[in-house]
Amino acid sequence: MSALSNENFSHESAPKGLYPLELSRSDLIRRMVMISRRNFFSITILMVIVLFLCMCLNNLKDSWNDYAVNRYTETAENYPSQINIYVPDGSDGKNADEQAAQEQRGETVIARDKVVCIGDPEKISTKVVKEWVTYTKRDIAAYSSLAACEAGEAGTEPAEMLVVDSACVDWSAKGELDLLNKYLEEGTHLVFSSLPDVSVIKGNKRIRELFGIEKVPEEETTVTGFYLREGFLLGGETFYLEKADGDADTFLPGSEAFPGEKTFPWYIPAAGTKVYMKGIPEGSAVKTENYPIVIWRKSCGNGYVFAVNGSFMEGPEGLGLLSAMSAEMDSYEIYPVLNAQNMILAGYPGLADENEQEMERIYSRSLKLVFQEIVWPNLSVFLRKHDYKATCMMTPQYDYSDENLPDGEQMKYYLKIFNEQAAETGLSGFSVSDIPLTQKLEEDGRFLQDVLGGYDIVSFYGGKMEEEQIAEALGTETLASVRTVVQEYDEENAAPVGFLSEDVTSQRTLIDGLGYTYRSDFLVRCMETALGYLSVSFDMERVAYPDADGDAWEQLSRTLAATISTYGKEFQGFARTTAAECDAHIRRLLALDYRCSRTDDTIRLQVEGITGPAWFILRTHNETVKDMEGGSWQKLEEGAFLIEVTGSEAALTLESTDERFYR
Repeated sequence: MSALSNENFSHESAPKGLYPLELSRSDLIRRMVMISRRNFFSITILMVIVLFLCMCLNNLKDSWNDYAVNRYTETAENYPSQINIYVPDGSDGKNADEQAAQEQRGETVIARDKVVCIGDPEKISTKVVKEWVTYTKRDIAAYSSLAACEAGEAGTEPAEMLVVDSACVDWSAKGELDLLNKYLEEGTHLVFSSLPDVSVIKGNKRIRELFGIEKVPEEETTVTGFYLREGFLLGGETFYLEKADGDADTFLPGSEAFPGEKTFPWYIPAAGTKVYMKGIPEGSAVKTENYPIVIWRKSCGNGYVFAVNGSFMEGPEGLGLLSAMSAEMDSYEIYPVLNAQNMILAGYPGLADENEQEMERIYSRSLKLVFQEIVWPNLSVFLRKHDYKATCMMTPQYDYSDENLPDGEQMKYYLKIFNEQAAETGLSGFSVSDIPLTQKLEEDGRFLQDVLGGYDIVSFYGGKMEEEQIAEALGTETLASVRTVVQEYDEENAAPVGFLSEDVTSQRTLIDGLGYTYRSDFLVRCMETALGYLSVSFDMERVAYPDADGDAWEQLSRTLAATISTYGKEFQGFARTTAAECDAHIRRLLALDYRCSRTDDTIRLQVEGITGPAWFILRTHNETVKDMEGGSWQKLEEGAFLIEVTGSEAALTLESTDERFYR
């Protein structure tokens, strides 16, 4: 301060290097004022920018967020419907001259493959075969017995595959065994969806030789787990082991481990048999090679015999087993798939303050705030981490008998954030009250009309509703724009996806994300192998109306996160879709037809019946994709590739992965 009191301020009285020139007191004060004004101006500019970012951009974002319009609504023009489903006509679509020209060019032509099915038409395993043929674009001929097959197929070209229910074969007749061996010599592969009684196998050497069974140590054994070999189903090698305390729920509630039970005949394979799945007996005294076999292949003549010990083919799991077996029959296999992975939030969000006492007891807040402040932040983190899209099947009200009405502003809030995160808003058909379904939907429609002036619902959650109920619901004005219905998994229904009517598709959820079991894991592997398809449902009603001893969201969220993480890591290559996007993939899959041929290391694909992308799975043995024209590809796992064809034609170049064939 003493320096400032002098008339002249010298740099000698200040820190060295601070003031290179002598300044008067007035000059110094002016300079200090100038600096302060400059700082003030900079600070003001920063405040204006922050104000703009905080307020103006948010307002602009809200104005650009057209949340009142469903982004997944599409016009019906050029949108494949049930009348566009590809139906095989019994030929490969080429005349003799065209086939001869291809053969002269050195192309290995893959004609329309034919599957012959022998079984009861009402049995699930027979329906599974028919659905698989529809998805993979094969021809099919079905018979109720082996004798009828012999008569019906006389004079025709040998089929690629003969799927047999052993109950339809007279195993005591020598002629029927001779006929099966004749098919094998002609190059037809045999797939036995079930086996004859263990006493028949044990008492007949020829039958054991046909199935590749060396001996039968026990007519019945109970296993404690299963081992699935790598390279058969997608998802890699895995063990399904019972807990140390013998808890059967590790497999399933009840006594079953899979669609097939844990108790079955103990067969030991003969030499030259390839085992894909086997049971793990109790104790460590049994050698691994002597474990009871469950799914295996035996080479006979010019074909293979595939056998399933148990009822694994008695459900949609059979689709994946047939695809895996088909991939084992030739040097490569290519087939169309759905390429869709869905996460369905059933009953979310709820928009009314309900079950107040229970919500206050568990969470100390209302149901609306539980969904907004606790559930959604957790869900969005889980889904974003593994790049999944949510399909939120909202329930404006759970209880339509009380006076707690849904909040319109809450509805707008969710539509905005769902629109920002590419989530889809659908409608659930369920409530906790006894209100008739049509009345519930009418009230939901009035609510949407009052809040938004109407909203086009594309996806409807029907859960376990009967077809008659769903048809009644689709007849309401509220669901007039619905294109797809999400239903729960039904082991009695062989079709995971298909058409409900000419314009509405059905897609079934495969597993409950809050109830993981070994059986659900096996089902997912089968569906990923057959269709590249996954659909996981989360019942959010369990949060709003928990059971008497039900878990709070803290516990449920851990289970949900584990489920999303498990399948997010195992099947990363497939597309993450909403229910509406999956609907578009379903229509493409069912409408397309394709041709495939190979010349040396080049596979050529021709796609017909649709415009735009189509997806295929390529399975190879000791080969990998080197290059592709007309689309893109990515490796799913060793020997399995997801192929996207963007036009009508594509060409893939393969190269050997076996060092013995490197040049």
